[in-house]
Amino acid sequence: MKAAEIKSYLEEKYAFLSGAVDKKGYLIITFPSSTSIEKLSGEELKKLLIYLASINSSNGDPRFTFIVDMRQRTWENCKHIFKVLQEQFPYKIEHVYIVKPDGFWDKHKISLGMSKYTFDHSVESLESLTYAIDRNQLTADLNGTFPYNHIRWLDFRLNLESFVYNSKETLHAYELLYNELQQVDLSNNVIRAQDAIETHMTVFKDQLSRVNIEPLINDGQHLLNMLRGNNLENENLLLKAHQQRTYPFDYFDEARKISLVMDNLRSAKERCFQLWHQKKNRLEQNLQLRLFEQDCDRLCAWIGNSRSILGPKYTDIGSSCSQAMQLLAEHEQFAKVCLNNETVIRRTQNVGDRLIASGHYATNAIKSQMNRLNDEWQSLTRLLDNRTNILTASLQFHQKADEYLVQVPTWKHLCSLTDDLTTIESMEHLERLLQQHFNLSENISRIYAQICNDGKAIIDSVAPSQQTTNDYQFDFRAGAKHILEIVQEILVNHRYLDAKWNQRKGYLQQRLSFVAFANDVQQILDWIEKHGDAFLQKNLAVGIGKSLRQAKKLDKMHTDFEMAIK
Repeated sequence: MKAAEIKSYLEEKYAFLSGAVDKKGYLIITFPSSTSIEKLSGEELKKLLIYLASINSSNGDPRFTFIVDMRQRTWENCKHIFKVLQEQFPYKIEHVYIVKPDGFWDKHKISLGMSKYTFDHSVESLESLTYAIDRNQLTADLNGTFPYNHIRWLDFRLNLESFVYNSKETLHAYELLYNELQQVDLSNNVIRAQDAIETHMTVFKDQLSRVNIEPLINDGQHLLNMLRGNNLENENLLLKAHQQRTYPFDYFDEARKISLVMDNLRSAKERCFQLWHQKKNRLEQNLQLRLFEQDCDRLCAWIGNSRSILGPKYTDIGSSCSQAMQLLAEHEQFAKVCLNNETVIRRTQNVGDRLIASGHYATNAIKSQMNRLNDEWQSLTRLLDNRTNILTASLQFHQKADEYLVQVPTWKHLCSLTDDLTTIESMEHLERLLQQHFNLSENISRIYAQICNDGKAIIDSVAPSQQTTNDYQFDFRAGAKHILEIVQEILVNHRYLDAKWNQRKGYLQQRLSFVAFANDVQQILDWIEKHGDAFLQKNLAVGIGKSLRQAKKLDKMHTDFEMAIK
């Protein structure tokens, strides 16, 4: 029940709860003699009493003392008060003090009429009432000193209940906003993520701005000032209350409740705005994530398209030198276009690193996208590098093979020369021819070895285990067969050349040996003719010596001659 619902009863001051207490500490509800209580029906009086009692109903053991001032009243006017207290008052009654009426017969009627009620009661004069209740707990109309202003009290109650009601509505509005803000819709595409941010920045911010707690805070502060006492009669008390932060007119712990409501309002506002900012950050992070995913998807799609362009012609290694050169040039141009996008890949990866470093909520998802993009890019670059290596090897192979095959006729001619070696008498000439023949072999063997190595490199690089990806399983069998055919052709020629070369080498070596032998024989014959015959003729003419000494000399000369011949 609210004061506004029974405002007319409260304005008439049929009964009031001043905040005063009896000697046991129980609150006092007073029925003053200045009002016509008989105007109220029993039901209306019940509402009034229940409202007044409800002000302190939060107490664990609500118990009340009543003062019924029957001066200037009759028993007939007041008897329904006691009936309502007996039959309809929901809380405990400590004691009912009845101030004696002025008329003798009314006093007698009270004695008779009150006998049927079970609650404690007594009839008191104003003087004796002060023995039961301290004078400082009695209002001025009962010759007490308790400060009470009913108009101010009613104004306070109306303002307080309006403040509490409006605060509850505001807190409920904040609660609804808080619950709605907790529902974060992390959209899975860029457009919806942008729409979510726009909605959050307009709709929710507008809703938050419409919930204004400042008027309520001002109302609460005004109520606290009323509890301090804001009239001129209590100027010193007001100053002291402000200094000590006390509330001399707060008899029902209302200041604490008001302050708590104000704190709740501030807390609810702060909590909603904090959640609004948190949700704003989360939505912005979600948009960043979706933009990052979109970039990764586009780049991965481009990489996949590049692979699909590369795939069909990946196994074409060229069937000739010119074709291999053309394929390599085309591939290098394609690879250059692809690799120019590496900066875009790296920039996107850097964006992912920055998002992770900023503490993004979807760190794992970002890492997954980065790994996917990196794997796709590495897959493409491997394909590009492999094809570059294969085509380079193919070009080198075809160049060496062409170089070999072009020179095969010349080599065959050189290895099969039919020139008349018997006419060559110079050993220097023969040794020079033999050295040229060995140089020819080294040149042929070098080119042949390069061809074999290049061919093997191509065969190894196009092996099935090296050319399998998630998207393609490349078949290089046709290219490998072509390489093997060329190698086989070269091998046949190489064997033929080797046989011819060895045959000519044998001829040259035999002729060189023969010429060397002939030269040696001729040297011997020349020596014999020049030195041997002359020696023999000279010594034969001398004879055998005419003396022993001469004979020994001739013998020694002959022995030396024999040694020279040997």
